[in-house]
Amino acid sequence: MRKMTIYGIFRIMVLCGFRFFRYLWGAGISSDNRMIILSSHEGANWGCGGFRSASTLINLRRLDLIRHLEMFISSLVSLLPQGATFVGRFAQHSNGSAGKVNQGSNSGLLKRISWNGSEACQYLNRDRVSELLEDNGLVIINMTEISGMTYFHGVKRIDRLASDA
Repeated sequence: MRKMTIYGIFRIMVLCGFRFFRYLWGAGISSDNRMIILSSHEGANWGCGGFRSASTLINLRRLDLIRHLEMFISSLVSLLPQGATFVGRFAQHSNGSAGKVNQGSNSGLLKRISWNGSEACQYLNRDRVSELLEDNGLVIINMTEISGMTYFHGVKRIDRLASDA
């Protein structure tokens, strides 16, 4: 059991990076066998059944780099069971307005893969992300800025109708 815990912690550190791991550790989110990590480097290999049995979903892709953010969040949250934790991060911009912002003239492979040639990214702030997550059924537990990146975690609301039945 202890070996699996050490392996789980090491796996999270390698996949998420030290800053993300530090946030997860500080928030009390630890490795378990029902945790799904959506890597920005690997393809999506999870079926609906995998999401429906997850206790924690960690999205490594920054929200401000996701083109159809509302659809992405809505789809993920609809697949998660009630009470599941959703964890992610985004770059927060200082002026606080929502919209698009240019990233410069980076013509690397990552840009081509993630944006299909577009140079824009989402312009997010704490209020916009909180509103987006809450509108899709998540209750925000924590939002913390670490080295210019804002990390958050929320829990999918438990539907009162389902709990009363």
